[in-house]
Amino acid sequence: MSSSPEFAFLLDLGMATIAALGFSYVFSRLKLPVVLGQLVAGMIIGPFGLGLVQDLNTINLLASLGIILLLFTVGLELDPSEIRKIGPESILLAAVELTATFVGVFVVAMLVGLTYLQSVLAALVVLTTSTAIMGKLLTETNSLRARESHFVITTSIIEDFATILILVLLPGLVAANSQLGLLDVLAFVLRGVLLTGVIFVFGWKIAPQIIDRVGKGSSESQETAFLLALSFGFSFALLSSYLGFSPAIGAFLMGMMISGQSAAFILKRVEPIKHLFIVLFFVSMGALINIGSLLTLTLPIIAILVASMIGKFTGAWAGTKMSFARKDSTRVGVSMLPRGEFSFVVAREGTALGIASQLLFPVAGLSTLIGSIVASIGLRLAHPRPAEAVQVARSPAAEAKPPGES
Repeated sequence: MSSSPEFAFLLDLGMATIAALGFSYVFSRLKLPVVLGQLVAGMIIGPFGLGLVQDLNTINLLASLGIILLLFTVGLELDPSEIRKIGPESILLAAVELTATFVGVFVVAMLVGLTYLQSVLAALVVLTTSTAIMGKLLTETNSLRARESHFVITTSIIEDFATILILVLLPGLVAANSQLGLLDVLAFVLRGVLLTGVIFVFGWKIAPQIIDRVGKGSSESQETAFLLALSFGFSFALLSSYLGFSPAIGAFLMGMMISGQSAAFILKRVEPIKHLFIVLFFVSMGALINIGSLLTLTLPIIAILVASMIGKFTGAWAGTKMSFARKDSTRVGVSMLPRGEFSFVVAREGTALGIASQLLFPVAGLSTLIGSIVASIGLRLAHPRPAEAVQVARSPAAEAKPPGES
């Protein structure tokens, strides 16, 4: 009985949960982001650590579910109608620091002997600041005033959109590098247009009306509306995968199309599930990091990490110097160092496409660890701003209400 698949799965799940709890507590006591503790927990209990969790199929399953739910909720938290309110200074900051980070890491990766495609993927893995980790650090350290905090949070949201676009284009980049025919590349582009169009039409016009109509009335109807919305997210994740894209893209776009009271209602219901799978996501990502590969790829990894930190800081510093927050350019540069969830999403997609599997997860893991620790220490050493309280919330401002309730 003890050797049954069900027992093995539950044992792995229990190991992951207990390890995540323990290391999250330790890292919270150290005043570091708990996701780092969950990442370290995965590295230690995984097949490349102590080997307490050996089944990579289970790990990959948990990671896949975690990515889909994570990006579905990220999409729910982003209101498309708010995009037009993004200031030009945030767009400029995002453009400058993304360009500086990508070019710096790409050039350094090429110089240390990686191929063109490996260099591109390495740069993409370390490109995006983690909005969640950065927001938590800004709240804890109070190192920026409210206006400046909103400035950097908005910039990181722009980065999230850029990363989704990258994930859409990534299979096409690999296909182009494989010298496929023009018809194959054209078919890929058409599939992308089809996916985006279907999600836009259904998610923007049809899904909210269905959710509102189903959710009217009793609490049972509201539960049905929640499950219906969740099924929409998974359905479009499945469609995205069928068309050759990351399932996370479909889930993200579907979540983003649902806005207003429907989005707030769904977010309220999905919160416990989301937190569970985010924990399992980071534990599973840590378990996929081959610690032994750090010994064989020391020079490329060190070079990429150094270039990513310098590129991100200098790009953010330079971009801030062109904005109203020029006096806070150093703090802004430090605050944008943390990487996180999107680094692992890109690393996972790159690995699935057969690119630098021994390189991408260690780079994602170490950039998350080092960037978050350096940012945490740097922001705490900075003098707190005495003015307004920091405002970094990303979720809808309105209190979550059931669909159909005014």
